[in-house]
Amino acid sequence: MQTSSNPTRVNRSTGTTDDTAVDEHEAAIRIGMSVYFLRKDRRTKRLIPFYRIGDRILYNPRRVFEALAALEEGGTRPKSSAKKVAI
Repeated sequence: MQTSSNPTRVNRSTGTTDDTAVDEHEAAIRIGMSVYFLRKDRRTKRLIPFYRIGDRILYNPRRVFEALAALEEGGTRPKSSAKKVAI
């Protein structure tokens, strides 16, 4: 019996795994953004990965969250090494 080193997570609210492709409406709900944001992103910046199958657009939630994590900014500020000059 083989065990996976990357266990599949199940979304309790929908009963789907994180590797199940979802449409733009479900993807927007999961990331807390609007469908308009996802559509605009597909036309412009293409920050959020998606699949085009015929005329359908699908998202892999795990890949979407990975893309969003790569865009993360902020956190603790590094200590400034700039010297203060007395006037």
